[in-house]
Order: sequence, then structure tokens, then C-alpha cells
Amino acid sequence: MLQLQGVHHIALSCRNMITVARFFQEVLEVPLSLERTDEEQPIYFHVGPYTRIGLHPASKELPSNSGHVDHIAFAVATRDELDYLVDKLEAENICYRGPLERPNSYNLYFETPDGHHLEIRLAKDETDDA
Repeated sequence: MLQLQGVHHIALSCRNMITVARFFQEVLEVPLSLERTDEEQPIYFHVGPYTRIGLHPASKELPSNSGHVDHIAFAVATRDELDYLVDKLEAENICYRGPLERPNSYNLYFETPDGHHLEIRLAKDETDDA
């Protein structure tokens, strides 16, 4: 059985991540540090205690008046849940990528029938040696 724990983060594609980060920082008064900024790496910050936003470099030109949500990442608690979902995607003949091992997580990627990009993320336990 799969139990989504909530939204891990919302990823926004940006033509200029620094400009968007400054908007959140200055206009919406979100506390975030822009000292470590690399144009190729996303900028992450929290909005309140439960919502994480990721600003990602746009992979293509976006219209000047249009923002874009790149994907929604849901969190799960166990590897069994992640494996369960892989089996379910395969049974439904839904294309997916992963689970990919990242430094702090395992990530599974797929799309809704309408093309919305989804991610299921399992945080690695500090004692996880796999």
C-alpha cells in the first residue's frame, strides 16, 4: 500500500532564478540566503514549516509573462512504498525513470496522463549504506 506523506517540494522553472529568489526574499519576506548561488543549481527554501520551493533553471525559453511549475515531488517513508509504486507503474504500462540514487534520496519520475511531471522521493536514512 502507498501512503503519500505530502508534497516534498514544488519546483518552479525560472528564466532568472536569482530574480525570482529575490522576489520571494524581498516581496514575500521569505528568509533565504543567496550567498551560495550557482546558475546551474536549483535554489531551495522553505515557505512556512511544511512547504519547500525549488527554483530551477528553465530548460527552454519561457514566454516573458509566463512562469512554469516543473514538477511536484511527493515524499514516501519506505523503500517498500517506492518499490510498490514501481510495480504499479509497470503493471499500468506507465513510463518512468528511476528510482535514481541521489546523495540524500532515491527519486522516481513519471508523468500524469496530461503530461504533468511527478516525482516520488524517498529520503535516505543516515544509516542507509545501500
